[in-house]
Amino acid sequence: MASKTVEYNEVSGSPNNVIETLNRKIGQYKANYTKIKIGITGRNPQHRFNEHLKNINWTRMVVIYETSSHNFANTIENWLVDQHFDELLNQKQGGGSELSYDGQNYVYVLMK
Repeated sequence: MASKTVEYNEVSGSPNNVIETLNRKIGQYKANYTKIKIGITGRNPQHRFNEHLKNINWTRMVVIYETSSHNFANTIENWLVDQHFDELLNQKQGGGSELSYDGQNYVYVLMK
């Protein structure tokens, strides 16, 4: 089986400036996929995708937000999960992920 590659369709900036764009992206993904999960990581997104693939054979992983601020990353993930929680595979609302305090952090969407 060929490995699946992370896609990048990310925006950056303060949460107030990007949340509407990200909310629209989630809406588009929900219209085209039956299973969606929103996640966050401060590690290499491809490594994180490979870990997810061990549990569920996701079709896609798209990085939708990138920031050096762990606070911005947490804010974006929490807001998106709260807004779409009833339609996500997330078992809990945001938080608890390993974030980087000296590098990039990513919010991503898994789809199947």
